[in-house]
Amino acid sequence: MIVYIFLIAFLISIFTKRIKHVIERNYRYFYLFPIPFILQMIPSYREILMPLSFAFLLVLLILNKHIPGFSLISIGTILNSFVMMINNWRMPVLSYWVEKFDLPVGMRHLVVDNFSWKLFLGDWIPVILPWREYYVISIGDIFVYVGVFYFLLKINSNK
Repeated sequence: MIVYIFLIAFLISIFTKRIKHVIERNYRYFYLFPIPFILQMIPSYREILMPLSFAFLLVLLILNKHIPGFSLISIGTILNSFVMMINNWRMPVLSYWVEKFDLPVGMRHLVVDNFSWKLFLGDWIPVILPWREYYVISIGDIFVYVGVFYFLLKINSNK
């Protein structure tokens, strides 16, 4: 779903000519942002690589906190990493939605049957897109998505 969020915000930023402000910002170590996501895709040594990837991502986000939207993305990342940390570095997802929408469950998810405090920050919020694509997202994801929109659409006078 993050791809759709990014794509929509990116297209709006192009049409509104705000994209030039995104390009002109003073990023710190921006070229390192793919590394945490690559680390999360490696199936081996998950118990080491997942915490390392979230820590690395948070450091990069904090170093770039002056960029609009990055504070919201940081909050979402903290919420998601916390719930994954207490669930053995897997995102809990409510089984009801997995079954109802026939969602694929990968190595990053832990299917749970009942709503509990361990799921409150997990994936339990259903999203149904107009073209009948289904997702289940978390509270942290909402912060990340709003942050991405803010990042791509906010005009910042102090680059």
